[in-house]
Amino acid sequence: MKALIKYFKIFYKQIGAKLFLFAFLVLSNTIIESLGFTLALPIIEYGSDPDEISKYSYFIYNFLESINIEVSIISLVVLVIFLFTLRAIVKFTQEAINVNILYKFLHDLRIDLIERYRKMNYSYYINTEIGYFNNIITTEIGTTIAALNKYVVIFARSIAVGVYLSFAFVFSWEISIATVCAIILFYFLFKPISHRIKGLSTKLVEANALLQNAFIQFILNFKYLKSTNKFLYPVKNIIHAVKIQREKAYESALLQKATLVGLELIAMILFSLSILFLVLVRDQQISSIMVTILFIYRALLRLPEIQTALQGFMAQSASVDIVNDSMDQLTDHTEIFEGRLIRKFSSGIEICNIDFSFGKKRIISNINITIPFQSSIGIVGESGSGKTTLVDIITGLLNPQAGKIHIDSIDYDLLNKESLRNLFGYITQDPIIFNDTIFNNITLWNGNISDKKCLERVEKACEISNCTDFVFDTENGLNSIIGDRGIKLSGGQNQRLSIAREIYRETQITIFDEA
Repeated sequence: MKALIKYFKIFYKQIGAKLFLFAFLVLSNTIIESLGFTLALPIIEYGSDPDEISKYSYFIYNFLESINIEVSIISLVVLVIFLFTLRAIVKFTQEAINVNILYKFLHDLRIDLIERYRKMNYSYYINTEIGYFNNIITTEIGTTIAALNKYVVIFARSIAVGVYLSFAFVFSWEISIATVCAIILFYFLFKPISHRIKGLSTKLVEANALLQNAFIQFILNFKYLKSTNKFLYPVKNIIHAVKIQREKAYESALLQKATLVGLELIAMILFSLSILFLVLVRDQQISSIMVTILFIYRALLRLPEIQTALQGFMAQSASVDIVNDSMDQLTDHTEIFEGRLIRKFSSGIEICNIDFSFGKKRIISNINITIPFQSSIGIVGESGSGKTTLVDIITGLLNPQAGKIHIDSIDYDLLNKESLRNLFGYITQDPIIFNDTIFNNITLWNGNISDKKCLERVEKACEISNCTDFVFDTENGLNSIIGDRGIKLSGGQNQRLSIAREIYRETQITIFDEA
């Protein structure tokens, strides 16, 4: 029960008051349906000896007469049709809101997560496996939506059981109380199984992240693995993750199926015992207990559905936890874009006594550099000496642990880092190429090939970066798709394409990192 309350708070934080509206509609729907079922008794007893007619039937007859409707089999049937028509309208509204909740939640969660990814600081990014990020947005969010759907089922079915038992209580309080006691007993009997499924869910999430990471490494490094035939251990890592997934998913599914079968059997036994109690102990006729039996049957029918949904939810709840935890982690590692905006560079960059370490390893120490406006400098050092780290500090990706850095005499700590980075063009050691057209790789989707001025800028950038010949030798020119990481081009062509991009952007500061 504590777990369900915990997840209610998580879902409510994202969904809001729509959850209460949904609950109200479920309650209304079930009450209307139950009222429709109770009319079976007045219909059955219509025309019977007045001494044998139940108080409830008299109540319905008197109600119809009070609103000037003649009591007849036709009026009773019309009333049933009216109630179930009203129920259909409420039910459709309920389902429409349910669908809206699920898909809006999916939409908002993905958009929110992408925005948090965009704002996460660089230190957190480099210290987290890429498979973790990919797993959250491709797998765990989808599983979270499936978990929410099951939670909604638990929510709706529990309300329905409560309503059915309340109506049954009116006709037979003994059976209703016995059913409630049975439900409480079921909860404690199946609680250990739910806990086991929860544990398996956590292991499945870990296996998902492991598989995502292993597969991403496999695909990103496919050319090397293929050319050297070194697939053995990368494939073993993938197979290991798939094996864990299969084992844990199988055990979880088996526990859920076993619970469902067991609950269905127990529910039918309880249903049969209820009939025997009413007929043999209470000495009632089958016709007179039909409504009571109907409500008990409907309530018991929902129990396996609730337990199945509960265990299904527990099997997927670790995804809810990991998504929620990742949101908290990303919030804790969000880069705050506040401070003074800088729109142009006109004087110089001054680096004063900066130090930086990764953990206990000192990368750079007591660095002092002045970079005048419109000058070119080269930073030379051995591999691993901290050249790229220094570049990351200059672009504001990393903050020095000691010392200061200024641009145009403005302290970096006082600047809005997004506005600062707009000044920079960056050609990295490994060219950054997207699986799209040459045109979109140069413009970064900020341009239209049918725009004459934009096209002229792209062609000029290609000419300056010496891209023109190979670009227009491709089958579709600027519209040619160049593959993931530019696999259809040579390394040098990708490098020149990266340079063309920064020329097109007309940045004020351009960094070549061993490019």
